[in-house]
Amino acid sequence: MKKYDELSEKEKHNFEEFLILTFEFSEDELAAIDKQKPMTMELFSSCLAKCTEWGLYKLFERLLDEYPELSDKYVKAIEDDIKDVVLPERTPEEEEESWNRLFERIKKEYGDDLTCE
Repeated sequence: MKKYDELSEKEKHNFEEFLILTFEFSEDELAAIDKQKPMTMELFSSCLAKCTEWGLYKLFERLLDEYPELSDKYVKAIEDDIKDVVLPERTPEEEEESWNRLFERIKKEYGDDLTCE
């Protein structure tokens, strides 16, 4: 068996994801994800929250795709929660600074190839 330090980046990612699923998701959540039991709205919401918390974006997207009726309800609930939220106006300078910070984060994470000027 390989030691953790000997694993490729993909193997490390898969191992870390396995540990998160094993220790952070309940038996009911895992059974619903594996289609061993029906996915309820409560389980769906809980799974998506944990996916967001732990950065499991592929699983998040998979669940959204596999359960479009629950996805619609989930989105509707979010829309209902934020319908009264008013965002403050930003100056053009603040807007530009925000975009610059985003581009810097993208460059730092993925390199210069993914940004366009």
